[in-house]
Amino acid sequence: MPPVIDVSTFIGMVPGLAVRKLPTEASALAENIRIQSGDLEAWYGMENVAATLSGGIVRALFLYDGQHWFSRNVRASFVGSPAAQDPYDRVYFTEAGEYPKVTSNLIATGGDPKPVASYRLGVPAPETAVTAVVNADAGADPENFSDDETRFYVMTFVTEYGEEGPPGPVSAAVELGSPSTETVTLTLPGLASNPYNVNRKRVYRTVTTGAGTDYFLVGEVTLATTTLVDSFGAADGDNLPAGIGKRLDTVNFDMPDEDMQGLVMGINGMAAGFSGNELAISEAYLPHAWPLDYRRATEHEIVGIVATSTGFVVGTKGYPYVLTGIAPDSMTSEKLDTMLACVSGASMVDMGEYALYACPNGLVAAGSGRAELITDKIITRREWSAYSPSTIHAYRYQDKYVAFYGDTLGDGNGIGGFVYDPRTNTLFDLDFYATAGYNDIENDDLYLVIGGQLKRWDADDANPIAFAWKSKVFKGAPISLSAAKVYTDAPASAGIKIWADGQLILSHAALPSESFRLPAVRASEWQFEVTGTASIQRVSLGTAMSDFE
Repeated sequence: MPPVIDVSTFIGMVPGLAVRKLPTEASALAENIRIQSGDLEAWYGMENVAATLSGGIVRALFLYDGQHWFSRNVRASFVGSPAAQDPYDRVYFTEAGEYPKVTSNLIATGGDPKPVASYRLGVPAPETAVTAVVNADAGADPENFSDDETRFYVMTFVTEYGEEGPPGPVSAAVELGSPSTETVTLTLPGLASNPYNVNRKRVYRTVTTGAGTDYFLVGEVTLATTTLVDSFGAADGDNLPAGIGKRLDTVNFDMPDEDMQGLVMGINGMAAGFSGNELAISEAYLPHAWPLDYRRATEHEIVGIVATSTGFVVGTKGYPYVLTGIAPDSMTSEKLDTMLACVSGASMVDMGEYALYACPNGLVAAGSGRAELITDKIITRREWSAYSPSTIHAYRYQDKYVAFYGDTLGDGNGIGGFVYDPRTNTLFDLDFYATAGYNDIENDDLYLVIGGQLKRWDADDANPIAFAWKSKVFKGAPISLSAAKVYTDAPASAGIKIWADGQLILSHAALPSESFRLPAVRASEWQFEVTGTASIQRVSLGTAMSDFE
């Protein structure tokens, strides 16, 4: 006859169900389990990675240029440059308690810990106006007003990376009686403090043609230079003055807020961050420019942002929001009519077309115009609270949500971790805690900081991590199960425990190579647990050894 208890498909935990009401394939306990094909498997062991990280508790990681590790002692968000073939290989980042920053291959890697140095993100506008004085042409006819011209000047700052900021105040008007022969001497304001890496100034002036009036580049000088002479003449009809430069196009390139957090990089070179209840979006492919016109306000304070394949998902202390669009000036914002507050910005993870994040009652999937509490069928608020949702920080790995939790005191001593599998809607516990992590998308590797040491997870196939999978309680009429078999290719690397009516009746640290007998016990409730590192395809309990022939 077939085995009385036969489990050939395995999934994770469903904590919201009583152990007697679980599906056959679900577990009462699943720790350090990897299930990819339906079999029970062990994760490979941790591989130590050589890196000099920040001293103290590391809470943020970023892999730079495939070889250098950036680290921070506070939660931080790093994004790479969206510029095509960026010669400076810039990285932009925000971190708690600091203004947004940018670093590059010029300053980031010359020592440890990395990044060694950085600049404040953004380019300020000059605080004072250019002073303009006309150098009059003594030979000009003062009674000829036909070619008189009124000009205005503005100045911008430019960084070593070529990032240009918005213009400062407009100069006082200057009147030229003979613009073709007169020049203008310009006195340029300086920059009192320079955490921005500004090294140049650009001066623009008004030019009027048949198409209207706009500002065009007069010249570029070093930051230390204090004067410039404008010797360009006037426009000739629709023709610009010979040799004059480009049109001013940075009028709205505002600085990001000093307290901006949660930096992410979205589609089409759009970066996003937040301050309070305001979402900021950068100019496309220009993460130093944050036009005020692109900002969006939310009803509740923002906790975190995720960039998805269609835009941004915004987690707040109230309703989630979804922003979609292909350009920063045309993004549409939708408030999702579901009160699913995000309790940890670090829990927000991009899963492709949607984001996963922790709320008080479980995990939320938000995207494509809807938000849903996707774990409501497997875990209740009571069980979920054991995971200290406000402390969760999480990462995507092999399309799973890998999270760590429990550092309620902020001392780096968390409780553990878990893996949520959206495919099966089940949980798997992890018996270790990481203070920080980083998903290397290029190689699909997950790096973790455990006990201050950087490690690559699921990397050491010679030393897999031991797992434990405990079955549901199988309840029925009293019966004597006298034999069992665990189907595995490596019985010496797997063990089993069996309970009858709550009493442990058998424990094998290493399995026999074939089926094995059980003590003579009659019980109405049966449960087993398999442990080890071997792949397990099936577990069967029967009334006779012949059940497995």
